[in-house]
Amino acid sequence: ASLTNWEVGSPANVGPIPPGIPLPSGTQCVAIDIDGNYDEAAIPIAAAFTDIFLRTPEIDLTGFTEANLGFQQWTEIEQVPGVDLDYGSIRILDAADDSELAVLADRTIDGNTTTWKGYSKPLPAEAFTASTGKIKIEFRFEADDLFGFAGWYIDDVTVTAPAP
Repeated sequence: ASLTNWEVGSPANVGPIPPGIPLPSGTQCVAIDIDGNYDEAAIPIAAAFTDIFLRTPEIDLTGFTEANLGFQQWTEIEQVPGVDLDYGSIRILDAADDSELAVLADRTIDGNTTTWKGYSKPLPAEAFTASTGKIKIEFRFEADDLFGFAGWYIDDVTVTAPAP
């Protein structure tokens, strides 16, 4: 089984480590294996190996009809043209039961960045259909077992909405 997990802390050994690439703000971010590469086990070859998720606390959208998800990300994720092997996804969940309401990025977070990059996307209409008006944002990372890279680093997650 994979030993890869989401961790909070300061990047070390791999990833956006100082002094070259400071964090967008503060001294901590969230990442998969914050101080090393994500798993690269030998067996079983090319099988689904890592499937982990990170969910925000509940976000109350009651009374809103629009909002925007924003965050900073740094990635070093295996990318093979035409073949999805390692990738991240972003989903909107109903906070009442963690059921999926919408997908913002479906297995499309991959490849390498050399700096922190901003991500900003309006929440789809489905995000405002949660049974209690509350949602969670899910960041999911999936990988095979062939190679390990520094991974996906996330900082400064916000959901903003205009005044109702």
